[in-house]
Order: sequence, then C-alpha cells, then structure tokens
Amino acid sequence: MQQLLARPEFQSAIIPFTAALLVALALHKLNARAGLWALLVAFVVAAGLINGLTLTPLTGTRKIILLVVASLAAAALLPKILPGQNLQRSANSLVLALGLLWVFWAVVARMPTDAILFFLVGASALVLVLQAGFERIVSNPAQLQAAGLSLLLGVGLSATAAASALLGQLGLALAAGCGGAFLAWVIVGGASVATGLRQPITTLPFVLAPVLLGLAAVLFASLPWYALIPLAAIPFAVSLVPLKFDSRFLRALLASLPGLVIAVSVAFWIWQTSASDSGY
Repeated sequence: MQQLLARPEFQSAIIPFTAALLVALALHKLNARAGLWALLVAFVVAAGLINGLTLTPLTGTRKIILLVVASLAAAALLPKILPGQNLQRSANSLVLALGLLWVFWAVVARMPTDAILFFLVGASALVLVLQAGFERIVSNPAQLQAAGLSLLLGVGLSATAAASALLGQLGLALAAGCGGAFLAWVIVGGASVATGLRQPITTLPFVLAPVLLGLAAVLFASLPWYALIPLAAIPFAVSLVPLKFDSRFLRALLASLPGLVIAVSVAFWIWQTSASDSGY
C-alpha cells in the first residue's frame, strides 16, 4: 500500500480525484459550497502525500500549499461573512497581493531593478486577467469548473515539462480535485457542488493557485514566462462556448474542450522546447 501511495500518479491524480468526488457527493445536500470543501480535502490529502505534513523549513513551496489551503477555506467560509461583492473583490485582491509578496519577495528583491519591475508588472497583469476571466464565468457551474480544471492542468503539466516535478504534482493534484468535483456536478447537478454561492470570493483559489504555481515554475524552474499568456486566456476561451444543452454531461464536455486544448498544447510546446534545449 505504501508503494502505491508513493507513486506520483496516485498522489497527483487518482487520490485527489477520488477524494474530491466522494466528498462532493457526500456533501452536496448538506452544504452550499460542497465543491470547494471537496477540493480542499482533496488538496490537503494530496499535498500531504506529495510534500509531507511538516511545515519546517517554510520553503516557497510550503508557503504556496498554505496559501492554497487558506484560499479554499476562505472561498468556502467567507460568502456569509463578506456578503458584498465589492468587498469580496477587495478581499481577493488583498490576499493575492500579500500572497505574491510572501512567497516571492525574498527572491525578487535580490534581482536587478528592471527585473523587479518586470516581475511586478507581469504578476499584476496575470492576476488582473485571471480575475476578470473567472468573474465572467463565476455564475456558470460548468464553465467555472471547466476553466479551473483546464488552467490547473495546464500549469501542472507545463511545470512538470519545465523540470519542476514538485510544483507540477501540486498543480495536477488540484486539477484532479477539480475533475472530481466537476464529475460530482455532472452526476447530481446543483450549483452548490461546483460554485458554492456564485460570488467573487469563489474565484479566489482558481486565481491564486495557478498564479503562484506558474510564477514559481518561472522563477525556480525553466518555464518561460510567456507560456503563462495562453494559459491566462483559458477562462475567456471557456466563456465563449455557448452552453444551451439541458444535459449536464454535454455542457461539461463542451465547456472543457477549449481550455483542455490550450492546456495540453502549451504543455506539449514546453516539453518539446525543453527536449530540444537538452539535446535529445
């Protein structure tokens, strides 16, 4: 059993997918934000298997894990505490800004001034684009989960192709958790499984996780910064798909296609580029 749990495919795919599916199915009648709780449980289990439960020393990767867990808990708990949408948007922006500074500032501060400015402008633009993209689809369960799944899959695969197995595994575990919650929505329906209360705070983990993992792969691995540009377009691409079918399966399938195409294409491009640079 321990050998199975140590295998990357179990840690990053099978276990988080199964955990999210089971939790979402169990909670969908009991909690208005079952999908978020399911993703939280799935990620905590997967992160424990991938990185261990210790938080010392507090590395950049462990900071990312803590922030993702906190963002999922906030998205599940805060809609009742912060009922106003503008207040939720402000909370999202504050958490994102503080999270970026906490994880990356120690590294970025040692860069030349022009590199610091480039990072700050690029990171801010990435956050703003993803916030705008996810707010376009926050009221649509199929589109929100499809965009989250595709974006996290793209970040996870691209980070892995860029020689960052740990960041890649975390991204893939989140994508698998999204997939489990998404399948639960297809099976039982109900907006609660996928989107909670459809409020801006719901989008926080879908923005925070790919931003932190993507930028970490740029700074600490060999992921080109411009690979994040097509990935950031995924929520907008998903929002353009008309979903006029009654079948939840068809809506889920059509909503997922554009994001998955972009995610896999970017990851394949990174893998091809990395293979060419290595001489193989």
